[in-house]
This record gives sequence, structure tokens and C-alpha cells, in this order.
Amino acid sequence: MSKAQQPLQQIDIIKIYEKKRCLIVDDLTEVRAAYKRMLRSFGATEIDTAATGDQAMQMCEGRQYGMIICDYNLDESKDGQQVLEELRHMQLLKYTTLFIIITAETSREMVLGAIENQPDDYITKPISQKMMRSRLDRALLKHEELYQIKSAMDSKSYGRAIRLCDEKIAANSRYRWECVRYKAQIYWLMGEIDDTKRIYEEALEEKEFIWAKIGLARTLIHSGQYENIEPILKGILRDDHRYIEAHDILSEFYEKTRQYKKAQDATQTATKLSPKSILRHRRLAELAEENHDDETCLKAYEEAIRWNYNSCHADAEDYLSLARKTVSVTKGRKDRDSVDKTKKAISLLDRMRRRFPERKNKVKSGLIESQLHSNQGKDSFAKSALEAAEKEYDILDPKEMDARLDYAQSQLMTGDKKKAYKELHMVSRECKNDKKILERVDKISEEPITVAGKQCAADLSRSGIEAYQRKDYDASLIIFTDALKMFPNHTGVNLNMVQVSLAKTDAEGKSKDLYERCKDCLLRVDSIGKEHKQYERFRFLHNQYKTIYADYIEKRM
Repeated sequence: MSKAQQPLQQIDIIKIYEKKRCLIVDDLTEVRAAYKRMLRSFGATEIDTAATGDQAMQMCEGRQYGMIICDYNLDESKDGQQVLEELRHMQLLKYTTLFIIITAETSREMVLGAIENQPDDYITKPISQKMMRSRLDRALLKHEELYQIKSAMDSKSYGRAIRLCDEKIAANSRYRWECVRYKAQIYWLMGEIDDTKRIYEEALEEKEFIWAKIGLARTLIHSGQYENIEPILKGILRDDHRYIEAHDILSEFYEKTRQYKKAQDATQTATKLSPKSILRHRRLAELAEENHDDETCLKAYEEAIRWNYNSCHADAEDYLSLARKTVSVTKGRKDRDSVDKTKKAISLLDRMRRRFPERKNKVKSGLIESQLHSNQGKDSFAKSALEAAEKEYDILDPKEMDARLDYAQSQLMTGDKKKAYKELHMVSRECKNDKKILERVDKISEEPITVAGKQCAADLSRSGIEAYQRKDYDASLIIFTDALKMFPNHTGVNLNMVQVSLAKTDAEGKSKDLYERCKDCLLRVDSIGKEHKQYERFRFLHNQYKTIYADYIEKRM
């Protein structure tokens, strides 16, 4: 066997250390010094140090490292997991760079979070020089064996990377399966989904690799082949529920197949396993919104805000989304819980303005703050917040539809319906092909504006009235409940709900649930004026409600 063919372990490993520029990241001076001495004794000569995550990021922007050793806890700055996440997000971490996390923590959340971000290794304290040498040697030997493949991937020379993988596989390298895994990843990066799928299937014929099952499930979703995805992923989770990626892909599968509650449950499980992922909390909030699960939606946005400090994914939009949802949840309500939610949302908007002081964020938060005050009957505060936002409203990009819809809703809630509907009609024309925006337009308006919204509201109302007329009150309530989810401010739908609830009360007796339904619906439409075509109906139903539920109302005053 020639020297070039000799196993890598026989090469003087000191030479490998000599080739690597190293970065040590730790907030303690003495620890940085200790690790530096260790690396020098192993053969490393170029060693930099950083005391904070931010300092580490700056150093990685200016130079390329072969190995980064980063502590998990870094005082008040980014932690090791966030450093790794940001390096990947900013595309500053090459395949040819080893990233090692060192930690004193062994909690499930930390370990799973670290694994999720895929460091090359993580080492648990206390660390002796012997342990450090053993772990780094093992990581470096494997890394060096696959270095040419990784280098080709860094330069996007994918054809060369595949040839190098094939050579290692044909030579039955000890890292053969790592090469198979890289080969599948390369085909995925090239967009060659059929080849990616074939590699995973061939791997699974030889051994039940979890990575191959997860990779196969992802390719099946991408190609719309849904039949076997659920059994594959559920099989993985049945053996070990801690595979976060399996939960994520399962959630994506459920969403693609319109099983939104299951999608939410899968994402919620993943957030419990690894709670620091802001992106996953945002996804949970969106799924909860789809399922009309208000409490989970609010909680998910709170968690996104909680973990966004020092994160590359921190965004003012999390604060705005939470406040926007709070407006929806507290509309027409002045109970203690709603008051507390409103105060919390206003406080978070204030915190957002300090963290993200751009003028546009001040305008956006002012629009939503106006709505929060309106919900609590604080009209002067609501108008003041709206007037301040209006002064700089023109600085916003007209393409920011969320802000434009917030503007329309603020105008509607403070009484300027003309401005509100002018904006809503403009948005509906500009976004005539955007179903989600059009749904939001109809949700804000007192009556549906879009053609699809008008038709949907008419169809639901007709079905609900038919059920009411045949005295199937439960079916009618279900239909109008669904209608209110889509058109919460629709006067006719709200009054229909009251009418059905009162009829059910007359037939079956009073209940707290029916009382609350009537109260909420009447509160939503109590601002209609005498000129409104449904005003007399509103007055009649409101008087009926007060008569029937007089004792309930008295108890709560």
C-alpha cells in the first residue's frame, strides 16, 4: 500500500492541527487561555479568541476558520447555539469548517437544540486535556477524510463532489455511509429530486438509517407523493419521539394535506422539544391562526419574542403580530383577562419601538395600539395614537399590506369609515389574486367587500337560516360560528347568531354559553347607527337578550 493509500489515522495528526486556523469562543479569560494552551500542545499554531458571540461573528466575517470551539453559555451575548445558527444563516460557515460546542448543560432542550443546529460535535464539561484531544482528534480525522468532498461543496462544484463521494464509496471507506449521505444532499442542492430519492431508497435497502428515512420523507413531500410519508415518520417517532426534524416534516405533510390541527400538534410537540427556535414558534402561531386557536397563537408569538434576543431571526413583526392578534381576541370584551392582554400587548409594542427604533416600526405599532385602545373604550387614546401614526404613514412601502390593513382597521374602529373603506377597496383591487389578503379584507370590513367573500357569506347565511327554520339550532350555530371566523364584523352574521342563540334558549333553556354568544355578537355590532339597514333588528334582538338574560347580566354588573 502506497503512502497516499495509507489510512488517515497513520498520518501525523499534528500536521492536521497545523493546517487549521482555530477560533476559541468563551466569556471567561482563563478558560480561553486553557483551551488555547491545549490546542497549541496538539499542534495548532494559528489560534484566535473571542469573548462574546458578537465578537465571534465579527471575526468570522473577516476570516475563514478551519475549526471553531464555542462555549454554549456566553454571558449576556449570543449563546453558542445562536452563534452557530447565525453563521449558517449568514452563510459564513463553510462545510470545511468544524464547529464544536462545549457545554456544562445537559438538559434535554439544550442537547436537542444543539443537535438540531448540527454542530460537528458537542463536548460536555468538565473537560480534561486528554478528553479534548480524543474528541478533537476523532472529529478532525473524519473531517480530513471527507475534506475534498466538503471543499467541492463549498465551491458548488457538485459534479466533482459526487465523483469524490463515488470514489470513497467504491473504495469501501470507513466513512462510506457519510459519503452516501453527502451524495444525497448534493443531489438535493442540485434540485435532482429523483436521484436524491433513489439514494435514500437504496440506503434503506441495506440498513434502516434514520437520516435516510427523514430524507426520503422530505423528497416525497417535495414531489407530492404523500402515500407513505406518514407511516415513515410515525415509525421513526414511535421508536424515539425526540427526532425534531421528523415532527417538522410530519407537520408539513399534514399542512399540505389540509390536516391543520394535526399540523399544529406536530409543530407544538417540536417546540416543546427544542423551545429556542423562533422560526418554529412563528410557524406554530400561523397554524394556530388557521385553526382559530387564539390562546396557542398568542402564546406562540410570546415565545418567539421571548427567544429573539441575540438571535439572527429577531424581527419587529413578532411584536406586531402578537398585538394584532390581541386586537382580534379582545374585540368587544372588557373582562379582566382582556384588559390584561391589552396592557401586555401595549407594553410589548413599547418594548418593540425601543429594540427596533426605525420610523416605520413606530408607525406600524401606533396603528395597532390605536385599535387596542379602541377595544377598551379609550377613544381619546385611540385617536391620539392613530393621528401620530397618520403623520408619518406615507413613509411606509405601499406593498406592506399588513400595515395598510392595520390602517384601515384603525380608521374603522375610530369612526372614519370613509378612509377605512377607501383603503380596503384599494387593497382588494391591488391584491385581487392574493386569496389570503382578500380574506383579511373581508374579515376587517363590516360587510364583505370581495366577490368571493360576498358569495361565501351569502351561502353560509342561507345554510344557517335554513337550519334555523327547520329548528335544527345546533347545526345553525355551527354554520354561523364558521361564518364568524371568516367575517367577525359582519352585522348580519352576528345578528343571525344572536337570533339562533335566543331561539335555542327559548326551546331548551338558558345557558352560560348561549349568553356569552349573544353578548359577544351584540358587542361587535353595537356601533351601528340608526341609518343602518339592520338597526331596528339589532334593537329588537338586543331588547330580547336583555329580557331573557336579565339575571345573568345583573350577576355580572
